[in-house]
Amino acid sequence: MPGATNGHMKKSLGRWDSVAIVIAIVIGVGIFRTPSTVAELLASPALIIAAWTAGGVISALGALCYAELSSSMPRSGGTYVYLRKAYGALPAFLFGWSELLVIRTGSIAALAFIFGEYLSSFLGAGTGPVKIYAALCVVLLALVNMAGMKYGKGVQNIFVAAKIASLGAMLVLGFSSGAGDLAHFSGEGVPDRSLPAAFALALIPVLWTFGGWHENVYMAGETRKAPETLPFALMTGILSITVLYVAVNALYIYLFPAGEIARSGLIASRVFNIVSGRYGQKILEAVIVVSSAAAVNAMLMTGSRIMYAAGRDNSLFAFMNRMNFRTGVPLRALGVTSAWSLLLIFWGNFNRLLYFTGFVFWAFFAASAAGVIVLRKKYPQMERPYRVWGYPLTPLVFSAVSAILAAVTFVSRGTASLTGTVILVSGIPVYLLTGRSK
Repeated sequence: MPGATNGHMKKSLGRWDSVAIVIAIVIGVGIFRTPSTVAELLASPALIIAAWTAGGVISALGALCYAELSSSMPRSGGTYVYLRKAYGALPAFLFGWSELLVIRTGSIAALAFIFGEYLSSFLGAGTGPVKIYAALCVVLLALVNMAGMKYGKGVQNIFVAAKIASLGAMLVLGFSSGAGDLAHFSGEGVPDRSLPAAFALALIPVLWTFGGWHENVYMAGETRKAPETLPFALMTGILSITVLYVAVNALYIYLFPAGEIARSGLIASRVFNIVSGRYGQKILEAVIVVSSAAAVNAMLMTGSRIMYAAGRDNSLFAFMNRMNFRTGVPLRALGVTSAWSLLLIFWGNFNRLLYFTGFVFWAFFAASAAGVIVLRKKYPQMERPYRVWGYPLTPLVFSAVSAILAAVTFVSRGTASLTGTVILVSGIPVYLLTGRSK
């Protein structure tokens, strides 16, 4: 292919570009919706704040594991590369297979749908053009990224700056509005379940809202000084997001009692109405449009690098292992990821696929964290610029938490999880038929 290569990627991403990828994906629309679910489960303001803090701590443990993995194997593909090195070609292939068919593309489609719904509402266009707006979001952002890394990361940084600025303004205006009451923090609500059970269940939406903190590692091959940059971006991103999430939930509690938060699914809408009056709803819609677009852009960037990495090993994905000389972008991988996402948008039933992903998602996370221990045993002489703090307890704890969440997901959504497992296992005969590796 003219202008294409399997060679080295251009080192286009710096420290703050890498941080921006983390923030763009993590701070999506979840923080505007999941706090009501957490409040419903825990009832107590102190427990609510504790749950969001715990979510940050657990995510930080995972980030420490990924910091070691990414610094020792600074190649684009992230989790795919780590699974390949620790466990072999088949688990890595199944990860790429799941990402392409369900996890990555289904998430992109879901975020694009959110973009379409809120843009349609913002413009007063009704529900008719939602799918058109969603598709346009994917197509336009794919074209921006195909034009070159500098354009993709430039758009990303603008989106992230706007997102942080809007949340910062909400916090400042909310706390200075005088519309709240500090007495809300001393409420003594009691969970309906036992405290351990309620707290464990609350962590599921909390950790979902923290999801995506590891996405920058998929672009390690394009990151300058990756062994130092990636750990910095992982920890800086997690710390910043944890502080922001705890502050946003503190604002919700300041403005409303915990019981009222639990009963109000669209709690952020009420906050924006307080701080912005009759324009609050439109401002919130604009914020969610920007947030969802930023997440779609980042997931297109990182997802295409997974398929690019998978193309190195298996003939099924081999045609995607091409890098364009001029743009420094894996155009084929980006095109396939975008096209499959568009199919899910127009198919319209991808929400069911998203429920399938929970078990598979957490299972791969558990395997990746355990991979730190496996690789220490398997390759003791491997260069590790960063070594995980608290080894081996840190990877063991994060792997155990991920395995528990996988089990809880499987039990609570048995049919969906079983179907997701079938999709995962279906990759085994495909792997065997397409050639185990190149």
